[in-house]
Order: sequence, then C-alpha cells, then structure tokens
Amino acid sequence: MRKATIVLFFSILMINSYGQGVNQAKLNVILEKAEETHSEAIIIYKDNQLVVEKYFGNGQADKKIESMSCTKSIVGLAVACMLTDKLIPSLDIPISNYYPEWKQGQKKLITIRQLVNMTSGMQNNPNASVEIYPSNDFVQLALTAELSKKPGESWEYNNKSLNLMAGVIQKITGKRMDNYIGERLFKPLQISDYSRTLDNAGNPHVMSGCQIKPKDLVKLGLLLLNKGNYNNSTIIAEEYIDEVIKPSVQFPGYGMLWWLDYEKSISIVDDEIISELKKAKVSKEFIKKAKKMKGVYNSNSEYLEKLQLVFGSAPYEDINQHLRSGLRLRKRQYSGNVTYRADGYLGNYIIVDPNDKVVAVRMISHESFKKDTDNFADFGKMVLNLSQ
Repeated sequence: MRKATIVLFFSILMINSYGQGVNQAKLNVILEKAEETHSEAIIIYKDNQLVVEKYFGNGQADKKIESMSCTKSIVGLAVACMLTDKLIPSLDIPISNYYPEWKQGQKKLITIRQLVNMTSGMQNNPNASVEIYPSNDFVQLALTAELSKKPGESWEYNNKSLNLMAGVIQKITGKRMDNYIGERLFKPLQISDYSRTLDNAGNPHVMSGCQIKPKDLVKLGLLLLNKGNYNNSTIIAEEYIDEVIKPSVQFPGYGMLWWLDYEKSISIVDDEIISELKKAKVSKEFIKKAKKMKGVYNSNSEYLEKLQLVFGSAPYEDINQHLRSGLRLRKRQYSGNVTYRADGYLGNYIIVDPNDKVVAVRMISHESFKKDTDNFADFGKMVLNLSQ
C-alpha cells in the first residue's frame, strides 16, 4: 500500500511540474475522448516538457503503429535535410534532371517543389486503391502519369505524384529513401525501431507506410517546434524548417507536406462554386447536394457538420467519387496565428502549436478503429485550446 501511495504521489508531482500552463480539466477531457475513440496513444509536450504519455487498448509504449499519411510529413522533413546538406540547391530543380524522359512536353516544367507541395498538375485518382495499390511499381506509375493541369497552376492532394519522390530522393542521395531517412533524420532523433512498406519493385511508399512508435513520432513535431534543433544539435537548418512551413501560393493551407491551420478559417460555398461544378458536368444529383451547402462556415468543424448533414456520415466517399481532379466544393479564406499538422488516415496526427509551444500526437491502428468517429477529428482543435 505504501509503495502504491509513493507511485501516486510522484505521478501527481510529474503532472504538476511538467503540466504547468496546461489546463488539467481540458487535458482530462482529451484523455477521456481518446479512450472513447479507441485511441492507442496520446502524447503531449508543453514547452519541451512531457505533459502526458498514455496508452489505451491495443496501444503499448514499444508498439509501432502505421502513421498513414503522417509519413508524408516525415518525407517533408527529409527533403529539408537534403537542402540543409546542400544535396540540392533549392526545391526548384526540375524532375527531368533525374528522369531525362521528362525533358519534353510540359513534364519538363515539374519541379521538386511542385511534387512536395502538391501542385504538379499530374493526373490523380483520389482513391489510392484504384490505381496505386494495384500497381507493382509506384515510381513507374507516377513517371507515366498524364498531366491533367499545367504544372504549378493549382493545388491538389496527390498521392500518385508524391510517390515519385522515393525515386528522386534515391537518385539524389544514392540511398533508398527509407534508408536515407533512417540515417539522416531518424538516427540523430534517436529513432531506431521503425519499418517502411515497400511496393513490389522495392520502392518505399511515400504517401504512407512508415510504422513508428508514438514516442518517436512526437520527436518530429518537437523538431519542427524547435526550428530544426533536437537535444542541442541542429538537424535541419532553420531556413529550411521555414521552407517546410511556408504556405503554398496556390493553397495557403499546405506547406511542404505539412498542413497549415489558421486561427480563423472560413469556408464559402456560393454560386461560383456551383457554376464550376455545372461547367464540369458533375452529376445533377451531386449539384443538388452542393446547393444545400451554400453558405459561409466560420470553422472546419462547422463545415464538416453541414457536410455530414448533406452527404451522410462519411461525406468524402461521395465527394471523392464525384469530384474529379481540380474541382472543389468550397473556397477558403485564412487569417490569424498558424499551427502545423501532420494528418493520417484513421486519425493519426502530429499537432504543433508554435505560439503556445505545444506538440501532441495521437495514434490509432486498423485493429482498434471501430467506427468513423474513432478518427477523433477534433483532437487538433482540443489540443490548441489546451493551454490556460
């Protein structure tokens, strides 16, 4: 009994000392919601001090979890490493430097920057199971893709084009991408236990596929928060961390494979949006639903609530099925303080708030995911409201 009391005392002491500046009631709500949504891990740092590291259900401290599209954000930091080491002079290097077959047509205009900020203009199916996963060679699939838009013209989330970065990074570094990331990025972060999914040709996936422990994933957020420094060592030069979080000209909500969230985010569905859908000859049934969305939404959660009301509990299944490349359902306007986010399928997140110096990770695997609400969609919003 005395031993249990001592353990409890030191647990309380840890929360009181490390949790300064964190609202304990709000933290408790996050942890309760995490358990309700079958989370496997929640880790939160404030001012570079651990506030909480908690595992639920199938989660364990030494269990690796598939980070899903958070893998993209890891690759973004790896590209910043190449810039730091002067392996490339800038992001504006043409891909044709590494793949001469692209030295003709409009593909010669595509640069590394356009691959990593999703503006390459390459043809893409939003559902990766249609084209990408059936392919034996993800790099070759990207190389042979047609263009649906002029390179650099507009932003579009594109898994297929991004997978080409596995080939580009190998050509630049002389190492398979996952091995380069392991040596150049993970090793100085003291990350040693990880794995990467490969396609049948031996290319590491870029769009997803990194299996990593939550306590290691959070280190990437800390690296971003601390401008490229970790344990008093500079891993990435600050100027290239700035490149990672630099808003895309075509879509300010995205940087170099990291999402940028603004204090104020307004979504607008108006006659201009409806006209674009009609001009593109989207189905009348979809346009009918789009008209029900007309209005101004003052937050992403407000917009999502209306989406679910109009399109059902899993709205993006319907939207992705009907909206082909380059089409949109809303216009967005941003203002205020900016925070950074890595965001993966099922609700895997890294949240970085440079203003309050908070870094948070939530992870969940397929085996724990039971229903759509298990994606814990408001995790980021709750974290950003955590400081007193």
